Amino acid sequence: MTSNLEKIKKHVSPEPSGWHEDAQKRADNEAWLTHSFQIAVKVLGTIRSKSITKQELADKIGVTSEHINRILKGQENLQPETIARLESTLGLSLTTKSPL
Repeated sequence: MTSNLEKIKKHVSPEPSGWHEDAQKRADNEAWLTHSFQIAVKVLGTIRSKSITKQELADKIGVTSEHINRILKGQENLQPETIARLESTLGLSLTTKSPL
């Protein structure tokens, strides 16, 4: 009869998952991640309210749809030029709390 420990060991990966390093990166970059999330929420809310697709937004600001996806996931370190193009295209402010 197989013990519970042996059953568990069958499902454990032989390679480390890296969760600790990922958690440390998130902790080290908490301020940026919070800001990035706020930008993503503003952009997503605006494109939904204006019925703009991700592809249309990408075309308007001159980036790929994959770039837009990373922005909307809060995973993109935005350059000032990209922020300015997003603000101009969408008619909003991403760097301050109040709209333009």
